[in-house]
Formats: sequence, C-alpha cells, structure tokens
Amino acid sequence: MFEKKLTGYASIDKPQNKGAKFMEAHPIIPDINIYTAIKVISSFYRDEKAVDCLKLSATYQELLDDAVTVSMALKELGVRKGDIITVSMPNFYQAVAVFMAANRIGATTTFLNSFALDEEIISYLNLFESPVYINFNRSDEENQKIVDKTHVKYVVTLDKNKVNSLDLNGNYHLTKSNTIDYNTLGYLAKFQKKTLENPFNAYDDALILYTSGTTGKPKAVVLTNKNVLAAATYLKNSTHISDTRGEKSLVCVPFTYPYGFSTSTLMSLMCGRTAILAPDLTKDNLYYYLSKKPNIIFGSPALMELMMINAPTGFDLSSVKTFISGGDFLTPANAKSGKEFFEKHNAKTIITNGSGNAETVSCGTNSVGIEVKPDTVGRVLTGSNCLVIDIDEFNENGVIQEKKIGEEGLLLIGGKHVFKEYYKKPELTRKAKIIVNGKEYVATGMFGKLDNDGYFTLTGRQSRFYIISTLNKVYLDYVQGIISNFPCVKDCAVVKVATNDGNLSVNKAYIVLDESKMSNTENFSSQILDLCLNPVKLANGDTVQLKEYEIPTYIEFVNELPRKRGTEKVDYQFLEQKAADDLQKGQLQKVYKLELAK
Repeated sequence: MFEKKLTGYASIDKPQNKGAKFMEAHPIIPDINIYTAIKVISSFYRDEKAVDCLKLSATYQELLDDAVTVSMALKELGVRKGDIITVSMPNFYQAVAVFMAANRIGATTTFLNSFALDEEIISYLNLFESPVYINFNRSDEENQKIVDKTHVKYVVTLDKNKVNSLDLNGNYHLTKSNTIDYNTLGYLAKFQKKTLENPFNAYDDALILYTSGTTGKPKAVVLTNKNVLAAATYLKNSTHISDTRGEKSLVCVPFTYPYGFSTSTLMSLMCGRTAILAPDLTKDNLYYYLSKKPNIIFGSPALMELMMINAPTGFDLSSVKTFISGGDFLTPANAKSGKEFFEKHNAKTIITNGSGNAETVSCGTNSVGIEVKPDTVGRVLTGSNCLVIDIDEFNENGVIQEKKIGEEGLLLIGGKHVFKEYYKKPELTRKAKIIVNGKEYVATGMFGKLDNDGYFTLTGRQSRFYIISTLNKVYLDYVQGIISNFPCVKDCAVVKVATNDGNLSVNKAYIVLDESKMSNTENFSSQILDLCLNPVKLANGDTVQLKEYEIPTYIEFVNELPRKRGTEKVDYQFLEQKAADDLQKGQLQKVYKLELAK
C-alpha cells in the first residue's frame, strides 16, 4: 500500500484526520433529531442521572418522560412544527426539558439572557414570532406588556405566585394575562393524545443561539439537528474516550451561548454524563457546585482564577479530571498555575484549551482525550475540514489564497456542523460562508497556524471580548459601539482591565468628547455614566441598553485615540497596557462598581 504524498496544504492533507480510521474520517451523521438521538443513546442507562440542578435532579428516563409531557402541553397551547419557543431563564433543568420537548415536536428553541431588559426581550420575541415565552423572574406587568406587544399567546413562568391556577373542581382558567405556571403543563398535556412523532427530521431547525458582531446586536445563529449531531459525532471520533457513563460535567456558561448549551450540556447528555447545572454562579457559591464532584469542568480563564482566589482551605478537588477552557485562551503560564493549584487540592487534572464559535456549534477544535499542547487550542475535529487563508488578500481582492501548514492566517472550518444561517440575515450568512473547491467553510474569526498534526495555535481574534466571573461575555467592540452613539462622544475605545477583586476583569473607556454637547462643564464621567445606565437609540433605529456588567468601570477622557503606525486602526494593545499600568500605579478611579447577581 502506497503512503499518501503530503502537499503541505491542510485542505488536501487533512492533518486533523491523522491516525483516524476510515469511518472516523468519513462519518455518517444520522438523519434524526436530537431528542431521538439522546433517547436511543441512553437506552442502556436510563436510570443514570442526566441533570443535577441545585436540589433538583432527573434521570435520563425522567428527562425523556418530562420532554413528552411538556411537548404535549406545548401542542395544547398551539405550538406547531417550525415555531420558535423563546426561553429566558438561568441554567435550570426546566430549560433542558423545554428544549427536548420542543425538539420532539419539530419546534425550535432559543435561549435569551435572563437579565435582559423588557425591550430587548420584546424585540427578539417579535423577530421570532414566538407563540410561547417561558421565563422565571418577570413581574405581572412585564408579562402583560410582552403579551400586548408581541405575538406571544402564552407566558409560562416558574413563579407560582404570578400565574393562573386550577379551581377546586380541577378546571384550569386563563385570565387576561395568559400566564401559566410551569407545573401546570402536566395538566394541559392530558388533553393531547400521546402520538409518535417523526424522528427523521435532521435538517429541521433545532436551536437559535448567539454570537457577537463587532457592532450592533449579537447575531442569531440557526443550528439544525444535523449540525448538532455532526458536532457530537466529530467530537466523539476526535476524543477516543470509550466510556463516560457516570461522569459529571459542570456547566456554568449561560445557555444563551453555544458553549453553555450545545457543548457543555447536550454533548454531556449524548455521552451519558450528568450535567451539573450552575444557574447562579458567583464567587460565593462556586464551591457549592464543586462539592458535587464534577469530573469535567467546562470553564474559562476567569473561572480558573475565581477558583484559585476563593478556594476553601483543604478543599478536595480530586474528582476533577479535566478542566477545559473554552471561549477564551488559557495561556501556558496560566495553565501551569492551574495545574499546580489542582495538585495542591489532591487532583491530577488535565488542563486544556478548546475553541469554537456559534457557527460551528461551538466545536472547532478538541483538546480532550489526545496529547495536550498547551500553546494551542487543540486539534481540529476529526471528520471536519479546515484550511488557513490569507485574510488580507481575501479582504482586498476577494481571492482565496490558502496558506501552507505552519503559516499564519485566518482559520476556516467546514463540515456538517457548520450553521444553517443567521436568522433572517441572508446577506450576513453569505458573507460568513466561504466556498473553496466546492466545499463550504465558515470564517472562524481566529488567526493562527495549523501544524502537521492538525493542532491550531491561536494568535488573535477578529472580535475582542473577555469573560467575567459569572461566565457572561463582555464584547468590547459592542460596548464601544453603543458609547460611540452618545451625541457628546466624538470617538471611543474600550479595553479590558484585569483586577484582583473577584470580578477578574472589567473595562475602561477612553473617550474623545464633544464638550459643547455636554449638559455642563463639571463631572463629565458622571454624565457619561448616566447615559450608560439608560437606553440608547442607534443610527439604525434599534434601541439598546448596556447590561450592568458591560458598563465601564473606568472612564478617561483624551484628546485623541492612539493609532497603529501606518494604519487608521486604534492601538488597543497600547491602551490596554496603559490601563494596566495606571491601575498598578493607583491612578485609576472607579466611576462605576459592578455588583454581581447574588
């Protein structure tokens, strides 16, 4: 047998498939939905625990039973195939059950930030034309406003004090508010006959999750059943982990992000693990969740540092086999500190970096079950496609020039896990997807280089962000874009500032003012802060408002922003270093204090 001659190009040599069997490198993705896949895979361990959430837990059989019940209740409420169910709650078990239920009957689920403002929720509900909205913390007035201003027919809430209820005769009465207690869904399900649904709907939309653009609102990314199952298959073939049943995964990233729901939760359920959900993670309760003895932590550099800062003396972490840093890169130095920390707490933990984006179901590379290379974000998934291109040539002339293995450029990922579309954004979808030699790829936004084993070394990102201790992401370009819309702001640059007070990172805004448009000539910082705390109308007509954790902690007014020599780009690296130096010298004074949710 002749050995394949290597060309030096990843699109041809496929280094990510090195050592893989034929069916691993060319996998068949089943034509079923996610509900059916989990039902089939869990056939031999239905009594194993699937979800552990605070004081509530459910086995795989209980999760499947609840999915059937909720799906019938949704049908009784008029939900049809293709409808989008909008869920706004922390990482609760009920959110998982709703997704499984919607998926069973061919409906799509989207998760919104549970702390989002009413207007943001209403805008998404109208965008998706959701007939049912499920939440846990909205007042009667807020729920009524949602019914009045959207297509929502029924609001389902976990708060029993805000709902309609059964009378003494067991009859259910809807009032004008149309607000239903989640626990009453079991009663509504009785009006539907239990029917077998068609499981062979792999190309139906399953999830709408979110990514961030450099300006404006996060993009709504549509993922089909096939996309999610392909990601799961590629990951399984990449890790070569034979038996995961009985293991536990700690899920602390909000379900709004693919890393929180599709990667941490769904992939755990497809592997027979228990998903430990952390709906209200703070520095004060982190070790409550760790006391549940997870074997895998889906984390970030922020979570790692939070663990090290707040570790109780003598706390046993021996259960933790793997710590995965996703969404942000854990440097080799930080990984070394983390390894030493786990060793002090009786754990032989493998610390790895992974990478991905919403467009690839948050699965671009894998770093579990293979040799760890700390300077990389792992290996491109077995069975998927990849190449690195010259981004300057592509941007300037539209020419796709593939870089050789070992050369730096923009990483493109292809495969059946590449997203279907940005919801109702066909132009953006076409721009994100790139066809090379008849194969479809998505531009990942990550710059770096591939090696001969398929590992990717990350050198930069197109979008700038950081993750705070609650695992929410702060997109600096988004914050900057909103502040730049203030009438009194000529120019603005926002950078992150590392702290040591438990929040780990906050941000600082450098602002060029138009003083003629300020209300007075005193306390400019206070005036900017007032604008940050209120809704802002953007040039495109959208009304947005910064979330509490996005508001700059520090503000500095400058005459102009520094630019990189030879370009018109802002020198963010210089500003970030300046902010760090000023903080070290005690020259930064807070104008806003972030209070994390308790």
